[in-house]
Formats: sequence, C-alpha cells, structure tokens
Amino acid sequence: MSRPVWPWRLAAAEGVATARTGRWASAIVVVVLAWLCAAPGAVDAITVDRLVKGEQAWIAAGAFVYRVQGATTSGLTNPVPAGACDRLAQTDGIDAAFAARRDTTPARTTAAPGGRISLIHVSPGALGFLAAASHPHGVALVTEELAERIGVTDGDPIQLLTTPDGATPADTPTVLTTRVVPTDQLGTDLAGTILVPGAPEERADLCLVRTHPSHAAAVEDLLPSALAWDGTPARATPLLIDSPFTIDYTTAYDTRALRWAWIATAVLAALVWALVQWTRRSYLAIYATFGMPAASRLVMTMTEWITLTALGGLWGWSLGVVGALAAGTTPAQALSQVTWHTTLTLLGASTLVVLIGLRPTGTLLDQLKDR
Repeated sequence: MSRPVWPWRLAAAEGVATARTGRWASAIVVVVLAWLCAAPGAVDAITVDRLVKGEQAWIAAGAFVYRVQGATTSGLTNPVPAGACDRLAQTDGIDAAFAARRDTTPARTTAAPGGRISLIHVSPGALGFLAAASHPHGVALVTEELAERIGVTDGDPIQLLTTPDGATPADTPTVLTTRVVPTDQLGTDLAGTILVPGAPEERADLCLVRTHPSHAAAVEDLLPSALAWDGTPARATPLLIDSPFTIDYTTAYDTRALRWAWIATAVLAALVWALVQWTRRSYLAIYATFGMPAASRLVMTMTEWITLTALGGLWGWSLGVVGALAAGTTPAQALSQVTWHTTLTLLGASTLVVLIGLRPTGTLLDQLKDR
C-alpha cells in the first residue's frame, strides 16, 4: 500500500509554519480575534454585573412584596382580615406576611416629647417579615429614618404614650425595646412610623406579603380571594408599582443587547479570515498543483486557524477580563461572561472557517486562466 503524498501530520505542520511565517496576515487575524473577544465580552460582563447589583437592590426594596387592601364599596374601603393575613406565611411560596392597622391616636415618646408619631399596630408576622428579634417585654419596630430623627438605637428602651389630641397624659408610658428596621420593604404607608407587634385583631388596614420570585404570579392571583372581606375580593398590588426602578429585572438578563453579540463577532472573524484567504489564493493553489487533496488542505488551514485562534483568543480573553475588572465588575462576572463570550465567538467562527475551507481550490493553471 502506497504512502499518501500529503499525510495529515505534514499538512498540520504546514499550517503551523504558515501561521508562524504569515507576518501581516497572521498579525491581522490575531489582533482582530483579540478585540472581537475582549471588547464585547468586557462590555457584556459590565452590563451583567450592573444588572445583578440592580436586581439585588430591587429585591431588597420589595420587588416581590405585595400590598393588599380591601376593595372600595360605596365609597368606603373594606378592611383586611388580620388573622388570615398573618397565616399566609404558612402558605407555600410565601416567605412572610403581616397585617397593619394605623392607630387613630398619635403617639409620643420620651425621646421626642414634643413630637407626634404615627403608631401602627401590626400582627406578630411583622417580626419575621423584618427579621427583628422579639423581647419578653415587647418590642417597638422603629423605622431607620425615625430612629435617627428621635435618637434611638437598636436595643434601647423606648417609652410610648398614646393620648387623644389635646389630652394630658395621666398613665404610665409603655416601655418597649427598640428594634430598628429598614424601611425599604414597608412602602410609603409605614415609613417614619413605629410598629408595635401584638395579637392579630379582626380588622387591619392593609396586609404586606413577601413571596418567592418563582411563586410571585401565583401568589398575586391568590391574594384577592385569600384576603376577601364579606365575599368581596381584596386589591393586591406590587409594593414597587410606583418605584423609581425603570428596568424589569425579571427579563433584563435575557433581553440585554449583547447577549447574542457572539454571533456577530463570530461572523466578522470568519469574514476577516475569508478575506485573508482570498488574498492568498495563489499560495493555496500551489498546494493544489502539487497534489495536496482537499482533506489535507482543510487540515492545513484549520491548523493555521487554531494556532492563530489560540493566540488571539487568549490575548482577547485576558484583555476582556482585565478591562471588566478595571470597570469595577466582580471577578465572578468578569470571568464567566468574558469566558462565555470568547468561547462562543471562537466556536462559531471556527464552524464558519470549516465551511470556508471546504470550498474548492484551483491549481496555478486555474489561477492563470482566471486572470
């Protein structure tokens, strides 16, 4: 059996030699690949990192919290069943829930004796909702802004006294332990107030429900009937319906502009390679003239491409990661997004390069005829 004239090992060696001695052609391919991997990869990593941080702030602000109030009937707003609201925390898909009722009597504290503060009676579920510790003698949940204004800190005793407007206090103030809580997931209704947990009453002004992201839609559909009053469904609205957040983070990652950028960069890289090969068509014709079969020519060109891809891809990946990190992106996002973009770009471009390499290559005689 005769030995093939152009074994694949020899064809591969020719490809490596061509990549090494290609000078400007090899340099162009390497530089183009580097920037096609680096620039879009770094920008996408920065975008994803900002989306992740924004989503975290969005969730912390109450993205999956629902505010439930009774329906308006004959000009009057129905109450919400407080007990049913507090028990919602036992429902699958609901993380926490509590009922709230505003006291019509203003409250005063010894920390701010001249001020009048809105007092909100809440069900025990408020402790779990706000991750606040209980105390044997009771607690007062003071929102952060109010705590700073009246000068109390977490754990301080706080004296509350409620009296009708204009009345002179005659009873002993109630002493509770302060628990400073964030305002983010309370909404504007409860901002700047003191919340006092107690046994659930029959009626409440509203119910706040925090759900898991995967159950948000189902919980939103459940709440009107679960908190109906006398058969009339309640009204459930997202707490952030009027928030300053302008991005829908539930779809922002999948719809970001650079998610499919690798397709464009892969096509562009393949076009640059095709242009380089076209300028070297006479060079390839020499191999065809000396009997190199199509399969061996494909091995040669793919070896050259892989050699240049390794250099350009590694350079571009490094530039992309460094650029993303320099812009403040977290290391995890910089590595994952730049790696993902670089890998897909090179795989996509390599697929197209294979197709380019399969096209027929004429001999030197064919080249002369074309001229």
